[in-house]
Amino acid sequence: MSAHQTEWTLRRLRAGEFSGTEARQIQAHLTTCPPCAQVLQRLEEEQTRFEAQVPFERFETGVLGAQRDPRHTPAQPRVNGFLVAVAATVLLAVVVRPLLEPEGGNRLKGGGASADLRIGGGGPQRSVPPGELEPLLPGERARLGYVAGPHQYVLAVSVDDTGEVSTLYAEEERSLPVKPGTERHWLPESLEFTGKGQERVMVLLSDRPLRVEAVREAARTAWERAGGKVSDMTPLGLEGEEIHWLLRKP
Repeated sequence: MSAHQTEWTLRRLRAGEFSGTEARQIQAHLTTCPPCAQVLQRLEEEQTRFEAQVPFERFETGVLGAQRDPRHTPAQPRVNGFLVAVAATVLLAVVVRPLLEPEGGNRLKGGGASADLRIGGGGPQRSVPPGELEPLLPGERARLGYVAGPHQYVLAVSVDDTGEVSTLYAEEERSLPVKPGTERHWLPESLEFTGKGQERVMVLLSDRPLRVEAVREAARTAWERAGGKVSDMTPLGLEGEEIHWLLRKP
């Protein structure tokens, strides 16, 4: 076995995704590796804090959802002044944390900026790490959060398997002004992803407001460049920081 287990492996262990033999091997490693045991303990503590800060009831209320119909795309509803549309799959491009990095979300290079995607509703609440395909259970919903760091604006979109780009969070066709500071802020309402397949969700933090149409066009171009595979999409290359997740809908 390697010198250390990755944080993603330890998250999967907590979720019960390994067979008996694999789980026993990892557990045996933990008994002889205090650093990995500390990471697992930190994950347990993060889970406890997460469920206290974002209780299940907050996933229950104000759910935003949109059923994709190839014959008809519903108009984007306006909620609390934000334009919100939910697509079939979500991906967020984020920098993966090193194994022993302290708690603080998916930290970006932008001087304290970070982003988080959290799942709740159908199973245990969890924070979704980037870089892996995250399966959603029936009835599960997502929330997006961010720490702005030096950035002034935030915008979120998603792309599904068909190349359909949906605006998740924006205001008047531009990025939203952020809530500044070092605290994590949650974008309003939870998101329910309907339909089948995969979806890439992207959060963009920038110093100037981005035009929704320019972001949508860049996302569509990235999807085409990836041969129509959202799993193979690369960063959009726009101003600021990007955070991506890839979800598989039930």
